Amino acid sequence: MNERETAELRRSLRIDRTTASGVKGCFVNSEKNIIACFERSFALIEDVETEKYLSAFRKGLSGAIGRSLINLDFSSKDPERDESHALLMKLCGSRLEDEEALRAFYEKIASAVKSEECYVLLLLYADYDVPSYGKDGKKSDDSTEVFSFIECLLCPVKNGKASLVYSPKEKTFVPQTGGSAIASPLRGFLFPAFEDRQTDIYGALLYTANTENSGEDFAAAAFGKTKLPMPAAEQGRSFKSLIAESLKEECSFELAKNLHLAIAEKIEEHKESREPDALLFDAVQMKEMLEDCGVSEEKTEEFSKQFRSAFGDNADLQPKNIDAVGRFEVRTPEVVVKVAKGSEHLIRREEIGGKVCLLIDASGGVEVNGMAVK
Repeated sequence: MNERETAELRRSLRIDRTTASGVKGCFVNSEKNIIACFERSFALIEDVETEKYLSAFRKGLSGAIGRSLINLDFSSKDPERDESHALLMKLCGSRLEDEEALRAFYEKIASAVKSEECYVLLLLYADYDVPSYGKDGKKSDDSTEVFSFIECLLCPVKNGKASLVYSPKEKTFVPQTGGSAIASPLRGFLFPAFEDRQTDIYGALLYTANTENSGEDFAAAAFGKTKLPMPAAEQGRSFKSLIAESLKEECSFELAKNLHLAIAEKIEEHKESREPDALLFDAVQMKEMLEDCGVSEEKTEEFSKQFRSAFGDNADLQPKNIDAVGRFEVRTPEVVVKVAKGSEHLIRREEIGGKVCLLIDASGGVEVNGMAVK
């Protein structure tokens, strides 16, 4: 799936558009025990409560592909994965009405997920009439396909302000002030995948709010044995270490600045092309960018070798995972300099009197703690 397709589904999850009739879920404590199972019908609750649920499900479809959203597939044959796939198919095919399948799914997730706090599992089923577009790019009123899907969210339950709060008496979550409230989703998934704006029953989309942890326990419980990409934050740290180790003396200030600018240029070109698929960099593309930045062939070959060793032969990295997109930061043990996008040329490295210095073009004026100085 790409970001255009996830955005299309997000827009469908609004009160005036969604076909979802309600949500189902269960409340799990820190000892992995299911405290209660519940159902909330959108026809029987206030719009403000419905919007809180739909907002959470929209959140579960937000973020960048390769960062917060990870495409998964069931193409490899494995008994555990086949069993997980069959359960998801049963949940979706029954429109979440198969109570036995629901209970099996709840117990599977609850027994596997490691959590020191209570959480709630939320499930939503919806049908989306996929609009078609003419050759002129205009939307047609005729729908040629219906995309039926389930979305699951794992949301921590914390003491909060006005929100959806657990009621022991009613054994469900209701709008209240204070108490154990549903927080923003930490994990989630969409099944099946909405690939090329069509149903792909062998695909799924995983959501993670934490770039340090992709939630392998949650993914394994939902999909069977699944090898996830390295978490986004870890990718960034590994990539920076890899650059320094493979390029060694060629990893200069100018190289770092030029690579940052090269990545920014690729991002702008991708935006202008309006290409729906996410911009991702593999080993070949990164090697070419380094060559364009003036890195020697010997060092780029070493980089490619270490890249494949660290991330895998077919790895694709999201630009935001490996570069501070939108800003340029230079850090020494005592000083941090942050440069706005497009102004990277205002800072440079020079040696003065035998000392390495950072020079900043200050001809546009200078302020010290908000005070304009001469």
